[in-house]
Amino acid sequence: MKNLILIPCLFLALTPSLDADEEATSVPLIAVNQVGYNTQSPKRFTAPGTSDGAVFTICRFNSEEVLFTGSLLNGLGDFTRFQPADGESEFVIRIPSMGEESDPFSIRENLYQEQFWQPAMDFMIDCRSVVGTHPSAYGGCPWRDGTYYSYEVPSLLMLYAADPAFWEKAPKQIDWHAEQARVADPAFPFDANNRESDGVMEAVRRYYQELEAPFVDAPDALKLVHWGLGFYLMKPYTKDPSLDPLPKQIHSQTLEQFAHLVYWWKPLNLERWLPRSFYDDCLAFSRTHWEAVGSFDIDPLWDPESYPPPVNKEDGTVDVHPDLHPYKGRHVPGHSILPNLFMYTVLADIDPLAAERHLAAAQMQTQFIIDKLDWEDPRTTKGHRGSEFQTLLNLAWFQKNLPDHAPVGLREKIEDWIDVAISRSNNFWDFRRYDMNENWTVPSMNEPGNLAAFPAAALSAATVISDPEKKDRLRELATAQVDNLWGRNPRRAAATHRPEQGYPLVERGWPKGFRDDVCARLELCRGGIDASPGSEMYPNNPDGALRWPEGWINWNACWNVGLASFSLLSID
Repeated sequence: MKNLILIPCLFLALTPSLDADEEATSVPLIAVNQVGYNTQSPKRFTAPGTSDGAVFTICRFNSEEVLFTGSLLNGLGDFTRFQPADGESEFVIRIPSMGEESDPFSIRENLYQEQFWQPAMDFMIDCRSVVGTHPSAYGGCPWRDGTYYSYEVPSLLMLYAADPAFWEKAPKQIDWHAEQARVADPAFPFDANNRESDGVMEAVRRYYQELEAPFVDAPDALKLVHWGLGFYLMKPYTKDPSLDPLPKQIHSQTLEQFAHLVYWWKPLNLERWLPRSFYDDCLAFSRTHWEAVGSFDIDPLWDPESYPPPVNKEDGTVDVHPDLHPYKGRHVPGHSILPNLFMYTVLADIDPLAAERHLAAAQMQTQFIIDKLDWEDPRTTKGHRGSEFQTLLNLAWFQKNLPDHAPVGLREKIEDWIDVAISRSNNFWDFRRYDMNENWTVPSMNEPGNLAAFPAAALSAATVISDPEKKDRLRELATAQVDNLWGRNPRRAAATHRPEQGYPLVERGWPKGFRDDVCARLELCRGGIDASPGSEMYPNNPDGALRWPEGWINWNACWNVGLASFSLLSID
């Protein structure tokens, strides 16, 4: 096994898909979110092949008392109106005429927060390079298997901003001073047999030596923000080891994470938890490097002309281009817009000329998207996998918060994206497809991060429109993509291969897992998500081939963003 450590994870991910079990897979007819639903949210399930008008009932688990009755249409059931008071009971859906019963699930006012938020934070704690659950740093970034576009720090700030009081009361697991002592020990067992490990241990020791510590009682979310940006202050030059043609450098998306910290500093009163010197360092670092890394500019790789098409092979499989553009999600169009707007907001009073330059850059970048991106081309939307949400989140924030400065046509561009997303979701899974041809999901690749972060795209887009039917449908789709992760999918399996590590309400985790003791060692992390069904399983083929079942810090950053969006983005 040791010789596999030096194999890049992406190489493994591009090998042939793992086969499904040889025997036919036994799955329930009724597909639900195995964890459950928020009381006030859309609540839907799928039962393929059922007759229109077939009656379904909802009962408590192990009870015959009928609490709610509805009927199926086109394989879909909707029980949004069923809003029981919080209690200890789990529920099941039954279709009496067919003798079918669903997996049990919960309904609670704050179920996402109760069941998902802490495991999401646990993953971010465990997955840290060097000081997490494995003393290694695959990829050479603050989190194992992280890279310049994996959005960890912004996702943490969004999740903290969604409910600061929750995180201030949450368990505090990070002992900064104890970790400082661990890494200072010359005998610390750093595992350097991982790609891009050079300079990591030196950077970590400098982090603990040169920066003021976060305050002892700071929430873990903010200690993680300090860790992520502090690591990059010490070691900003990185290279993605996953077949990326770009060299080691300060990447624009690495630098742009700093803008999120300096923007949220005042609104969240972060000076209660982090030293002012840290803010000053982050702001100075941003201003020093912003122009050099190209964050004022339009990245040529945003242009759809740079997207090679996927290749359909004779055996029916699909090959994507060797540099995985755009399917890896490295260069999502418009990723610099919101960071530029954040810098504009922060600098408006202290350096108006610099602020105006950031605003002008955001306007130019937004105009590029209005002019150049065709949402009908799926490579401009879901083709960016886990990064897609940034395009819509950034555009919608501009239109919602600075409408007088937004380019003409921005609202219409967002509305066009909404129409395309809705048009690709008219199926009994409420699943937003890649295209309306053979591809339900991104060609060839695993995509749970796209589902996890889709709420940020859908709900942010919904904030700028007035059509109540479209708003309601975007709510349904945002929830449905989350439901897909937790069992409402053709395999009826949740996205985690190890539900015992944070998700006790899951009946069936993902049936295949990644190899242990290679790359990022994510099997040692609580709260991971690993996989979701590919096109081979749609519309209802649970025996379809299983795509590569590898977790990724980027998937969990996407999950943070999606979870935060339900609280941060009010669309009433």
